[in-house]
Amino acid sequence: MTTPRRKVIIDCDTGVDDALALVLCLKNLEVVGITTVGGNVGLASTQRNTRYVTEVTGYTHVPVFAGYDRPMLEPLRDASYVHGAGGLGPIEVPEPKKPLESRHGVDYLIETYMAHITLITLGPLTNVAHALLREPRLAGRIPEILCMGGSATFGNATPAAEFNIYTDPEAAKIVFESGIPIRMVGLNLTREQRVTPALMAAAEAIDNDVARMVARLCGHVLDRSGGTGSFCDACAVMWLVEPAVITKSLKLHVTVETRGEFTRGMTVCDTRPYAGAAPGVDIDRQWQSEPSLPGKAPNVEVAMDLDQEKFNEVLLDTLRRYSET
Repeated sequence: MTTPRRKVIIDCDTGVDDALALVLCLKNLEVVGITTVGGNVGLASTQRNTRYVTEVTGYTHVPVFAGYDRPMLEPLRDASYVHGAGGLGPIEVPEPKKPLESRHGVDYLIETYMAHITLITLGPLTNVAHALLREPRLAGRIPEILCMGGSATFGNATPAAEFNIYTDPEAAKIVFESGIPIRMVGLNLTREQRVTPALMAAAEAIDNDVARMVARLCGHVLDRSGGTGSFCDACAVMWLVEPAVITKSLKLHVTVETRGEFTRGMTVCDTRPYAGAAPGVDIDRQWQSEPSLPGKAPNVEVAMDLDQEKFNEVLLDTLRRYSET
C-alpha cells in the first residue's frame, strides 16, 4: 500500500537553493500551490524562476502566485550577489509558457483551506505575516510551518542574523509569535551540508533535464563559495522528504530581535532549561550553570544536526526518478 504524500504549500523566493528545494518537493511531496516573495532577487525574477522550475520538472499543473515584492517596513536588500542577477546563477531563464496565477499570493494563502497542509517557507516571511494580519483565524488553520530561516548560532547577512529573517524581521516576529507550530532549519544546520565537486559530477552523470539543471546550480555554488557553499532550502525540505536526514533537533523558545543596533533580525534561541510540566520528556538539552533561571516555554523545534551522506543519497535518488517520467 502506497503511503499518501504529505500535502504542502510552499512560499519561496526562488534562487539557487530554492530551485533545488522545489525539485525535491515536487517529486516527493504533494505540492498544492507555490507563492513567491521578493528576497534572494526581486519578485519579478522569483516568480519567473519558480514557473521555470515547474516547467523543467514537468509539474506545470502546480499553481504559482506572486506575493509581496518588499519587506513590511524597509526596502528590499536582495542577495543577487549570491544567486546571480536573475536568481539562478548561470541559467538564463526564458519567459515560461506556464502563466502566473492572477490572484495575489496572500489572497491564495488566506482563501486556501489549510488543514492538514504544511506550509513551507523558504524566503522572507512577508507574505505569511500579511496573511496573518489580514485574517488572524489563519493561525488556527495552518497545522505547521517548516521554515528555512534564522540560526541557533551565527548569521550571514550580519554576524548575528540570517538572510531570510534579516530581510523582514517584523514579519518574522509576527509569524514566530503566532502560535503556529514551527520547525526551523537555520544557518547552523545548513552549514553542515556542503556542495562538492563529487555531488556535481554525480548529478552530471544522470541523463535528464532536471539533473542537468541541478548540476549547473552546483557549479554556480562551487564557483562562488570555493567548496563551502550549501543548498540551504533543500536542507529544510529534507525534514519532510526524508526525516532521517535531520539527526537531531531541540525544542526551544525562539524570539526575533527587531530593534537591536547590531542584532536586528537575530533569532534568539533560549537554550536555558525549561521548567515545564515534563522537561525531561519535552526537551533534550544540557543543563546550564544557572538552573534557578529557567527559560521560556518552547515555541519552535530547531534542527541541530544533519546527515550529509543521507542528504546526497536522497537528492541523487530523486534526480534519477525524474528520468522515469
